[in-house]
Amino acid sequence: MYKSIKIEYWTLPEGQDFDGIEEFVNEIDKDYSLTINKKRTDALGGGLYGLIIEISEDLSLTELTKSYIEDGIKLYFGFQVKEIYRNINKLFKKNKKLSPSVEQIIVKFKDCEVILYEIFEFGIEKNFEIISKELLNVASENLKLFKKIRQIHIPIFNHKDSYNICDYRVKLNVDENITAFYVKDYLKFWGIKTKNKYRVYNVRKKKLMKKMFYTQKTYDELFSWAYDNGRIN
Repeated sequence: MYKSIKIEYWTLPEGQDFDGIEEFVNEIDKDYSLTINKKRTDALGGGLYGLIIEISEDLSLTELTKSYIEDGIKLYFGFQVKEIYRNINKLFKKNKKLSPSVEQIIVKFKDCEVILYEIFEFGIEKNFEIISKELLNVASENLKLFKKIRQIHIPIFNHKDSYNICDYRVKLNVDENITAFYVKDYLKFWGIKTKNKYRVYNVRKKKLMKKMFYTQKTYDELFSWAYDNGRIN
């Protein structure tokens, strides 16, 4: 795996882009291969000019965790995220009329992916350091488990959805019935995906639970199944 940054976002059909996007591209760390993927959609509302940022690193999370245990190293990948946000905030200030946002940060290590969801404005940026430290602490206490993990979703909510079809899930793009989100939500529940299983990790109790959680994609699949089988009117 090589070091790369991929940024994806949706625009309106006329293709209005960010003012200053060229300057933004030029300021990204040249040690990373950069890809910008702009998509066009007729859909109005949420999602427009919402960035999904994927950072691929050339080391594993278990390697990083072992170094953290032995040396107490600072989170260099966290520094990279801070640098990206520094550039993003400059870009967003020039484009306030577009109401831009960051929807997800995905950090792809050689052994697993960590997916961070924006649950309120600046949620990931302001809490990245505490989330990262907690992640390494959890990993250091569960090295055997982390060798099996493919994805970690942060945060997960233990809250019935509007259609009463699931208990644990990410913040939904449509029909979200949670009315307020808080910093503490990032350190309550995480979704853990191994090769064949979905599990929920209770961060406070340091306990892996045999509970299914749903991402937006798997929730949409569950919703379609429930609708087709008369579970939803």
